Amino acid sequence: MRLLPMAGDPSGSGANMSLRTGTFRIRDQQAGLPGLMGRRGVPLGVPLPFLVTGSCLAALAGLLFPFVLPEALVNRGQPHVLALVHTVTLGWLTMTILGASQQLTPVIAVTPLRLTKLTPLVYPLYLSGVLALLVGFWFFLPWLLVLGGSLVIVAVLCYVAILMTTLLFASKRPLTVFYLFSALLYLCLVVGLGITAALNFVYGFLGLGALLVLPLHVTLGVAGWLTNTLVGVSYTLVRLFALVHDHDDRLGWAVLGLLNLGIVSLALGLLGGAAWMTLPGGLMLAVSAWLFGWDYWRMLRRRRRRPLDVTQYHGIAALVCFLVAATALPALMVGGSSLATWPVALLLCLLIGWTGQSVVGYLYKIVPFLVWHSRYGPLVGHQKVPLMRELVHERLAWACFWLLNAGLILLIPASILGWDGLLRLGAAFVGGSLLGAASNVFGVVRHLEWKLSTLRS
Repeated sequence: MRLLPMAGDPSGSGANMSLRTGTFRIRDQQAGLPGLMGRRGVPLGVPLPFLVTGSCLAALAGLLFPFVLPEALVNRGQPHVLALVHTVTLGWLTMTILGASQQLTPVIAVTPLRLTKLTPLVYPLYLSGVLALLVGFWFFLPWLLVLGGSLVIVAVLCYVAILMTTLLFASKRPLTVFYLFSALLYLCLVVGLGITAALNFVYGFLGLGALLVLPLHVTLGVAGWLTNTLVGVSYTLVRLFALVHDHDDRLGWAVLGLLNLGIVSLALGLLGGAAWMTLPGGLMLAVSAWLFGWDYWRMLRRRRRRPLDVTQYHGIAALVCFLVAATALPALMVGGSSLATWPVALLLCLLIGWTGQSVVGYLYKIVPFLVWHSRYGPLVGHQKVPLMRELVHERLAWACFWLLNAGLILLIPASILGWDGLLRLGAAFVGGSLLGAASNVFGVVRHLEWKLSTLRS
């Protein structure tokens, strides 16, 4: 499969030469490409608001980290801690994925986006729901949690209907499509558990069963929804950005099976209190992570584009965090731990190190691609245009990469051992990195001409 349009830079020197010379034509590159070509008719106004809002909420999380994270070591159920966790999971990570997937899914599946009449509903409903949830958690207003959760459920159901229908009508179903199918099923379960927990705050109908909802909610959210999505799109985007043409999917299918067997086993074990199911589930998750790591290395080894850019470095660092967390999970199940803070360290490694870092890296490719094609694509051959990669401030991106990973190196041991000063320093590093990454995304978006016709194009 040829993966050239997003991987190459159509804004390169040839793009600035006259079309008469035939050195470059966007239309010629996209014609005859069975895989990824252009934006597949998805208006810019569908993905971009999610991506920009996700970056804003990542910056908000960055501001809150140094002040709220130490509270998580004392009481993980504290309202401010729950507000921070949902700012990261719903506001930053899921918001970004909802936007990016509506752009990438038609391209991956080689089919138009379906049920487009629902697309204008998803963003306002989801944003309203997330903001209501965050305020409800921060001030602990149960009625607002129920309202926000209800809005999020309606938005997610619309989103799932759009993507499921698009995938079902796909003319091609590569490996990534099956990861997305799995992720969408988990997403429905996650928001269902979320609204159940919110209603329980009001009516208290779960009793002791409420203790089972939180670990199940976290497992299905982090491992089911976020990890399935990221592993799946990595099998497309890593090949795309690194120009990998001769990689097979055999290990990818094994990862898909083991990952989801592990998630189901772990979830059923947590639900039924059966240790004999949770440990095999944790082991299968660990094995699937290491298989994915091996396959990721195979993809990078076969790349045609030899220099690694900041996106690939984010991907490699994220993979290391994923492997560390996946290995630690069954080890902690077997050996146990006298430290009550290890779940905090594990979640930091997964949410910030693995999921968050992957999202930041991919944004440095996806947002410039969308903005460049909207703003400068029509100008190619008529006037000089910037290179697509020049839209991203490279020095700032690298500074944020090192700051984020330095912060993680401080955060993980500090959260395990309860070292408050080191924890705040690491949180400040991570927060500064998220603020810098968000400003980089805003710098790219500033190239757009902000007109209604631009978002509809």
